[in-house]
Amino acid sequence: MKTWLVGYSADKGGREALALGATLAQAARGRLVVAAILPQTWDHPSPAMVDGEYAAFLQQHARRSLANARAALPAGVPAEFLSRHAESAATGLQALAQETGADAIVLGSSRKAAPLRFQQGTVADELLRSASLPVALAPKGYVPAPAGLRRVTCAIAPDEGAADLARRAGRIATDLQVPLRLASFVMRDRQMYPTGAGYDVENLVANHFRAQAQAVHQRILADWPDPSRPQSVLGDGRRWKDAVAALEWLQDELLVLGSSRMGGLMRVFVGSNAGKILRHAPVPRLILPRL
Repeated sequence: MKTWLVGYSADKGGREALALGATLAQAARGRLVVAAILPQTWDHPSPAMVDGEYAAFLQQHARRSLANARAALPAGVPAEFLSRHAESAATGLQALAQETGADAIVLGSSRKAAPLRFQQGTVADELLRSASLPVALAPKGYVPAPAGLRRVTCAIAPDEGAADLARRAGRIATDLQVPLRLASFVMRDRQMYPTGAGYDVENLVANHFRAQAQAVHQRILADWPDPSRPQSVLGDGRRWKDAVAALEWLQDELLVLGSSRMGGLMRVFVGSNAGKILRHAPVPRLILPRL
């Protein structure tokens, strides 16, 4: 992955997306395309020329925003700065990704998220249901580590798609020149009123799931194509938040998640469990389309 398309906006979320895009481009020795997507204007001029004034205002806003992005970009990161009109920011970014040959789209978080967590706004919500290429997400308050990107962690479920997802994450880690870690999460929810089977049986189910995840990790590692095999870890906790927090996370680490089988082929679609990991992880995320 060499070309990262940043959906830039003149706010903190846009600056955090730009910072993440720069980190990924530096790690991959690639380049950035920084884009300001503007609303469409009217096709025909109005008698009062209001449409012309509006279009001029949008263009001026885009120039200022992209000038600020250019000034904030670290030295040595190849980048071009573009603006386009589109029906929506998500539509415009997907069209520009195709035009520029981008490998992934980079977005910032909604300001409603807790610090170092991600909450999707309107643009991310649309792209996480329809994008045809990977979508990278910067958590709120993201600040790049001076040492740059240091690891890729791939979250896998113990199912038939785990090995393929792990290998895709392995290729991304190779592109970014960092090691890969495989992670699965085990939930041991102890609600106030358990099912009729009781806590002991629910714990047995969680233990079985854990053993199943370990077996999947071992099979992936046994068939790993490279001599340097990834690290394997399990996050175990009462809730998703606890299971994700049970793992050690580096400041600049990229979490890779696959799309749900409920979504279309070659499209990004975040499922229920991936959505919980996405919400609680304290690091940038990269969501891959379903293959």
